[in-house]
Amino acid sequence: MGIDTCRHCGADLDAAIGSLFRLSNVATKRRDRINSDEEERQRLGFEVRSAVAFAGPPIRPNVHRAESLEGGIPLLALEYGPAATIWRVNVGWRRRKRLDQLGFVLDTERGYWQRNELDPDDMDDPLSGSIERVIPFVEDRRNILLVEPGEVLAGGEMASLGAALKNAIQVEFQLEDAELAAEALPSDGDRRLLLLYEAAEGGAGVLRRLAKEPDALPAVARRALRLCHFDPETGDDLGSALGARERCEAACYDCLLSYGNQRDHRLLDRFAIRDLLLRISRAEVAVANGPEPPAEHLAKLKALAGSNLERRWLDFLHAGGYVLPSAAQRLVPNVSARPDFTYDATTVVFIDGPVHDYPNLAERDATIRAALEDAGYLVIAFGADATCWPDVLAKYPNVFGKPATHGAPA
Repeated sequence: MGIDTCRHCGADLDAAIGSLFRLSNVATKRRDRINSDEEERQRLGFEVRSAVAFAGPPIRPNVHRAESLEGGIPLLALEYGPAATIWRVNVGWRRRKRLDQLGFVLDTERGYWQRNELDPDDMDDPLSGSIERVIPFVEDRRNILLVEPGEVLAGGEMASLGAALKNAIQVEFQLEDAELAAEALPSDGDRRLLLLYEAAEGGAGVLRRLAKEPDALPAVARRALRLCHFDPETGDDLGSALGARERCEAACYDCLLSYGNQRDHRLLDRFAIRDLLLRISRAEVAVANGPEPPAEHLAKLKALAGSNLERRWLDFLHAGGYVLPSAAQRLVPNVSARPDFTYDATTVVFIDGPVHDYPNLAERDATIRAALEDAGYLVIAFGADATCWPDVLAKYPNVFGKPATHGAPA
């Protein structure tokens, strides 16, 4: 894939934007009152474009995929990326006269911005002769989750789904509103993906759970149904939130509306996403510990497995909703060992068949695994008896996750 190609969908990217100006150190002044100028700024608003890139090399980025499946058909595809790069580019006022003219006028001599792009003769803030049109942007690294519906949704459905998931995640995992952000990609006018990212410094770790724990997404869907005034089991309309004085017709501040999504208020409709949320709440979630879709990742691991026992172990994980390994038969060069499976940079797994009970092989295994532990690796071994596998898995929920219990109430 070239640098002018989207690494998510393979589409050709738009022409490059020039005159970018990165904002790093910015001074601000506190406003004592919110006046009509502030209201006007909110009404006009900025056109902010976002772009993301997963960490790691382009051929194998640091991304974990999961899918919500209904009868094998994907309802949602999730892609989680820790410490991904986010760019937010402010290309101008939304209601600027020339849509093809991007950016803002900056006084490069004094560091002042032209206050009102719609009024170039603004006399309250005169500029010097050294001016330049630039496009400001900021860059940051955050934990992100990309959500792609399995079927094409209308703009209002995508806006409603984004608002419902954001609110439900905050309630389900007890987050403040400022700790999680959501927006549409590639733009508000063309909503194909939902971008969720942890806005708080360091992140809360909840987006990782959605891509790693099979029960997390159904629980969030059930919570979203409750917030949207539907019975999470039957989908029956409850009319309004508990204690509300008026019935919620399409959306209210108890379900989808918020100060942050004011521009989408006319699009939001809780009934537009009821059926999809119900299906997600009852669907199976397949988790892959890698950039490929879960089914493709499982097939790749089974092709690399060294025995039928290892393939049975992989099928056992997949059927139980556990997290699959990230790699198979990968060499650990500093120890000269090749574990059967690898989970991350410090966790390795061995699947021991009956042949490993022979004294000479058992002694060799003990030497190799002691060397791995001395090198800082967590070594996990499974025997040939499949009835003991759940006990071993239960000891390491941070590695394998928890078994799926689809359909259980939150």
